[in-house]
Amino acid sequence: MKSLKDYSLDITEKEYHAYPAWSHSVINKYAKRGFAALKTLNEPVVETPEMRFGTLFDTILTKGKEAIKSYLVMNVKVPEAEKNALNALYSMTNGRYVTVESVPDDIITSACDASNYYKNWGVKARKNHLSEYNDYFNALASGKTIISSVDWEDALEMARIFRNDKYLSSLYGTKSTSEIEYLYQTKFVQEIEVNGKPVKIKCMPDLIVVNHKEKTVQPVDLKTCSMPAYDFKENFVNFRYDTQASMYSTIIRIIMDSDDDYKEYRLLPYLFTTISRVDKVPVTYVYNPFDESQINGLAFKTFKYKFWRDCLSEILEYQESNAVVPKNIMLEKPNDIIEILSYGN
Repeated sequence: MKSLKDYSLDITEKEYHAYPAWSHSVINKYAKRGFAALKTLNEPVVETPEMRFGTLFDTILTKGKEAIKSYLVMNVKVPEAEKNALNALYSMTNGRYVTVESVPDDIITSACDASNYYKNWGVKARKNHLSEYNDYFNALASGKTIISSVDWEDALEMARIFRNDKYLSSLYGTKSTSEIEYLYQTKFVQEIEVNGKPVKIKCMPDLIVVNHKEKTVQPVDLKTCSMPAYDFKENFVNFRYDTQASMYSTIIRIIMDSDDDYKEYRLLPYLFTTISRVDKVPVTYVYNPFDESQINGLAFKTFKYKFWRDCLSEILEYQESNAVVPKNIMLEKPNDIIEILSYGN
């Protein structure tokens, strides 16, 4: 029988992010900010140090020794502002220069302006200050992501904790067999109908465990937290991870239903395996987007959050109509403020 991987896109992660289809991260912007997010939906996400560390840990855990090919450990402490300017400078020069001093002044100015680096300074002051980090600038030529030894050791330790944990080590398997498959960061695209029109949506789960003996498919996502993993509930709501679980599960289920063999398989509730650098104690959470109480969006206690399909529907409706205000706001007459307050999220 086919592997679910046979239904995936054979492209790089960079190509996946550029692929023209709706992702949960874009829809999440609208889910969190509503109408105000429309103008910034397609703006690239500014990567934070926490996000970079999360990617490092993810790479070590899911790709093992392959991580060595992607990262360069370097203990030069470069402030975030200087790092952004040097990254922009390297991108503009594409490795043609090995020191900051050798870069022409006009390129220094362009790179610094693009990264908002001390715009009130002259080119000489900018160049002199950035040249203090020549080692970092030169290391960029390796093509690898530069990280500190502290980040590297923390990520390695957290990966070891996962590998030595009885439950997690069985979940994050490394060797597929005829009975069980471990599919890491498989990229899928499917077409669904929204507002009567075909729309492409995409997903890249960290892991899918396919158990051919039990006939189950288990999607898994790996999350690193800034707070202890036992407090993951805050992140789950704030970052609307429910939309990720629901959207990804929908795509996987569509693929399964298109195959006579996988049609008989059971798609299990979504798992979030979480860990924090704070205490390095992993905790796993389960969320079933197909549960009757969750089928139309995240709901608990008295809270009800917008379903991802509804968010996508509204985005497309607003874009098509070139809306200037949300649909509950009227421009031709006064708006009842109590009614507006009662409108919901």
